[in-house]
Amino acid sequence: MKVAVFGASGMVGSAFCQAAVRRGFVTDGFSHRHPIKVKDMASVNQLDLRDLNALERPLLDGWPQVIVNAAAISEPDRVNQDASISQVINVDLPHRLAEISNHVGARFLHLSTDLVFDGSAPPYRSTDRPNPSSLYGKQKLEAEEAILNCCPENVVVLRITIVNGNSPSGRRSVHEKLLHAIAKGKRPTLFNDEFRQPCSCANIADVLVELCQRPNLNGLFHWSGIERLSRFELGLSILKRFALPENLVESGSRIAFPGEDERPADLAFNLDPLEGKLNTRPSTLAEQLEEMSIPDELYDWFKDHTTDSSCFLRKFSIN
Repeated sequence: MKVAVFGASGMVGSAFCQAAVRRGFVTDGFSHRHPIKVKDMASVNQLDLRDLNALERPLLDGWPQVIVNAAAISEPDRVNQDASISQVINVDLPHRLAEISNHVGARFLHLSTDLVFDGSAPPYRSTDRPNPSSLYGKQKLEAEEAILNCCPENVVVLRITIVNGNSPSGRRSVHEKLLHAIAKGKRPTLFNDEFRQPCSCANIADVLVELCQRPNLNGLFHWSGIERLSRFELGLSILKRFALPENLVESGSRIAFPGEDERPADLAFNLDPLEGKLNTRPSTLAEQLEEMSIPDELYDWFKDHTTDSSCFLRKFSIN
C-alpha cells in the first residue's frame, strides 16, 4: 500500500509514519518546516503547506492509495495570533487534500479534535452537535464539514483528544512541556476541574494504519484512551512515572484564572461505534505512561531529581 502523509514531522504524523513503515507501506512524508526523522521512508519532502497549488504535483506523481493529514496549527495561542495562516493550514489545506484524494481515487484520513465541543455535556458521541468555544475548534469544525461534503465516500475524519507520547523535538507533548517547565524552576498550576481523556500517539498511529486497510469504515469517528482524568491527575501520574516529587506541580481551578475559565470543562469521549469495529484497542493510561521518555536535554536534570533513576532506562540508538 502506498500512503502520503502530511504533517509527517509532527508528533502523531511521525508516529504514523513509523507504524506505516513497520506495516510495510510505501510511505511518502511531507512536512512544512521541520525534518522528518523516520527511517526507511520511501521519500521525505519539505513543502510549503501554505501553498495549496504546490500540493497537486507530488500527489499526482506519486498517486497514493491513501492520503493521511496530520498537519495542523494546534496551539490556541498561535491560532489566535495569526488566524489567517492557521486558517490555511487547519481548513484550506485539508479541504484541498480532500479534493485531490477524490481526483486520484485515494482514501483520505484526517485528524480533528475534541475541541469542536464546548465541554458542557460529556461524554461526547460522534453524532453530538459540536459547539466550539475557541477559534482553533471553530477552524477544525469548518475543516470537518468541508472534507465530508467533498468526500462522501472513502474518508475518515477522526477526532482525537489530548495526545501523550514522545515528540520528535522532545518539547511538544504533555509530559515534555511539563518537565521542561519544572526543569526551568517553575511550579506549574494544573487544573483539577478540566477533564480530558488522553490518548497515545502510538495508539492513534495503529488506528490510522488499520483504517488505511478498512475501506468499509467511513465517516466521522471519535478515538481516545480509556481513562478520563483531570489535568492535575495527569500531571501527578507523569511525576509518579518518573519518580519525581509530587509537590513539583500545584492543583488549581481554571475558574480562578482570567481567560482560562473559558476552557472546556470536560471533553470525555464515547468511542462507539468505532471501538467495536477495530482490532486496535484504546490505550490505558498505564500504557501511555510506559511509552514516555525523558527528553535527551533533560536527562541529567532527571537523574539529579528523581528518587529512582531505574524507573526510566535511557535508550541509545546505534546507527
